[in-house]
Amino acid sequence: MMKKDLGKVVGVLLIGVMVIGMLQGCGAKNNETGSKSDTGNTQVTDGGSEAGKIIEINFPTSWVGVSSSTEWFNDRLSAFNEQYSDKYKVVVEEIAGDQAYVDKLKVLYSSKSLPDVISTGGYNLIDSMKDQLVDLTPYVDDQWKNSTSEVCWDVNSRDGHIYGIPYSRQVIGYFYNKELFEKAGIKEPAKTWDEFFDQCDKLLAAGIAPVSMDTADSGWLTSLLLGAMVASNDEGEKFMNTSLPKNYNTQEFIDAAGMIQTLFQKYTTQDAIGGKYENGASNFFMEQTAMIANGPWMVSDFYDTSMVEEGFADKIGTAMFPGNVMYNSGKIGFNIASKSEDQLNASLEFAKFMTSAESQQKMLEMTGEIPADIHVTSDTIYPLVNDVVENGNQAARNINDFQSLWYANVVDEISIQYPLLAQGQITPEEFATALTKAAEKN
Repeated sequence: MMKKDLGKVVGVLLIGVMVIGMLQGCGAKNNETGSKSDTGNTQVTDGGSEAGKIIEINFPTSWVGVSSSTEWFNDRLSAFNEQYSDKYKVVVEEIAGDQAYVDKLKVLYSSKSLPDVISTGGYNLIDSMKDQLVDLTPYVDDQWKNSTSEVCWDVNSRDGHIYGIPYSRQVIGYFYNKELFEKAGIKEPAKTWDEFFDQCDKLLAAGIAPVSMDTADSGWLTSLLLGAMVASNDEGEKFMNTSLPKNYNTQEFIDAAGMIQTLFQKYTTQDAIGGKYENGASNFFMEQTAMIANGPWMVSDFYDTSMVEEGFADKIGTAMFPGNVMYNSGKIGFNIASKSEDQLNASLEFAKFMTSAESQQKMLEMTGEIPADIHVTSDTIYPLVNDVVENGNQAARNINDFQSLWYANVVDEISIQYPLLAQGQITPEEFATALTKAAEKN
């Protein structure tokens, strides 16, 4: 999500037109001739569908309402519908909220009725649903693989098989308010977690809540801090890059949970416990908090005068997490679960279009999300986005987003356990044990 959408909404890092032809046998079709286009891409065949028949595919999405990807998705959907109006129709179901979206997919999976195409915004559903997903390996050629960041293929593959079509990666650190830092006598972001907590004390002394946090919907803002804390040493960094960990009872994780408990109890706002991403974001926009962990997709909000005061973006700086830690990882892309050949071909065409060079560049410019393709750039993006990417390039420790790697039920469990941890009803050790027990159910 990234938030990420609705929190994640955080989760920063588009392609030459060569990408359009990187699904074998599924490249861009010249609608008039049915031959290869002038980019050299091979068309997606109709799979034996009747002449003039419009193939419908289903695509539920949480890219609606206040999601940071809504404008981008609507632009791309409109362009796809215009280009393929004589062949395909995408039936869109709007589901507001990442968690509501994931919950709906779980219900559909249980009834073996997953839609044709899904994109979970970063949530890892591949492991729990791959038996109903199409193995996309035969449709991906070497040219496409080599133009896309390796970390993006890693997170979308299982046992050498590709189940997700990448379109973005996450480069996440945190943003800070330079004016509030100056008011508290802080010159630059902390290099260590000890220094970070010292700065929190200075901010409190100046009457400023140090950091935005949340607990609902997997506690996106809080969990970003947690993961960065875990990754402060070699073992913790390894853990944060481990797919589907089952043991959270490690010293690194317990220590990080202890720091999160301290942040909840001393250094955040009262609405953090039980609060959603939107609460934490609003507090940062209103300058009630000095720091917020999130990805570059949030940058556009810093310029939106319906959300912030004019000139707000000029006050904002970017930072690596203490210990030179950054989230720099692939993001779960588009998954396909079509059950007929016609719908599979249509779904591949849609997913290819949504991950094309043009779509990834527009995504970068409209949402701030970083393209999966290593060749895509833009001269029109906000400077703060470039700053986040540069932080990622210089980070000493690079980790993956917990939503992409942890079991879905563990991600759900976090929202149950965070309030208990925050209120002192459980210890950091008990927090780690609760997540371990959830993971062991898989």
